[in-house]
Amino acid sequence: KMEQGRPLFVRQPDSTFDLANFMRMHLSSAFGAMRLGMEILKSEQVTIDRLVAHGGIFKTPKVAQTILASAMEAPVTVMETAGEGGAWGIALLAAYLRSADGMTLEEFLAKEVFSTSEGLTIEPKEADLKGYEKFIELYEKGLPIEASAIVSMEEGVREC
Repeated sequence: KMEQGRPLFVRQPDSTFDLANFMRMHLSSAFGAMRLGMEILKSEQVTIDRLVAHGGIFKTPKVAQTILASAMEAPVTVMETAGEGGAWGIALLAAYLRSADGMTLEEFLAKEVFSTSEGLTIEPKEADLKGYEKFIELYEKGLPIEASAIVSMEEGVREC
């Protein structure tokens, strides 16, 4: 219920503050809103069998993919082309428009683009699921801090 955000780093006094945990927190946060949305879908009995992830965050193999699998509580596949970016996707759409020959976009992608593409699927592990569950619990508890930061920083901008 926030129209904007304020990236924050908040930790418990007894937390281990090292680079690995700092980076894991950023990656976990990147999928935080998606997880909260999944909770809404789960309450409506919607489940996800698997996801295919795409984007630059997946260029480093397995790292963000493992966290996303835990956040979404579902297997995540990342294709070798996942990090190609938006221009690549637009080029695929242009190729589809020029040569689809009556195929749906789904058929075109399956037959012409991804049929020879390699992908790696990661299943969420129990320990990772429990870790993300703890993270999202703290993430939700921190949302009022972010809401306060939005208000405080808006007031500060008006005063400048």
